[in-house]
Amino acid sequence: MRDAERRREIKDYYLGISADEITSYLTPASFDLWESLARYRREFRLGVRWLETGGGMGDLAAAALDRGYDVLMTDVQDELLATAATRHPRLRGRLQRADIFDSRDVQALASHRPFSIVAALGAVLNHARDRKELARGFGHLVALAEPGSLLIVDLMLSEMFPGHPASIWADILHVLPGFADLARLIGASRLHVLETHSLYHRYPPTAVFNADFDERMLRLVLRKPPPAARARAGAPVRGSRRARPGSRRRAPSPSSDSTGTRRATRRRLRA
Repeated sequence: MRDAERRREIKDYYLGISADEITSYLTPASFDLWESLARYRREFRLGVRWLETGGGMGDLAAAALDRGYDVLMTDVQDELLATAATRHPRLRGRLQRADIFDSRDVQALASHRPFSIVAALGAVLNHARDRKELARGFGHLVALAEPGSLLIVDLMLSEMFPGHPASIWADILHVLPGFADLARLIGASRLHVLETHSLYHRYPPTAVFNADFDERMLRLVLRKPPPAARARAGAPVRGSRRARPGSRRRAPSPSSDSTGTRRATRRRLRA
């Protein structure tokens, strides 16, 4: 029952607001998602397979398709998938119903791998029931990404709202992890943080929530380490001789040192 109610809330929330009603701000203003992705594709020699979870009405997936990506878009709501197909007919055949928090749905998505880019933009992960489920959804995203691939994730964080709440309500419940939770998730998966950006969206009042809602998020561009990097991550770090406590530098040997240095060494010994 709770799952059905949550899906209904998500459907009503996103179908009830048109994109031109939302005021959006991004810091820095010069950030361009597509330019960043093009640069990383060249640098890391990434493929074109694109998976977007919680794609809603399909605007981002359609933009990715127009830029040459091989797109698969998912959403938890059949109504949103139908809207995406109507709004962007070229996405038909590239849409699949899936819940990123459901391990069975994630296993079905895994059959479509490999994915070079895995995206969960907007408040997709914040739609979890609690922080534990949010962490599971984050882990599913990482599992779907191939080694060496990119993850693009938006997260609303507790510290981005007054009083640091554990959740916030605006038509639907948004679970808010903290910066420390995010650090643990990134560290546990050994992800490399390539970029972070602050996003701010102002949503207009709705019939259920009669006030403006300021949605603040952190956008992260992450890289899942390739196999060689993951193997090196567990190896001990080789320290320098200078950092070793109690280490002594040997005096230069006559066979390898220059004449001038040998004379200086003999003067020090005589003194």
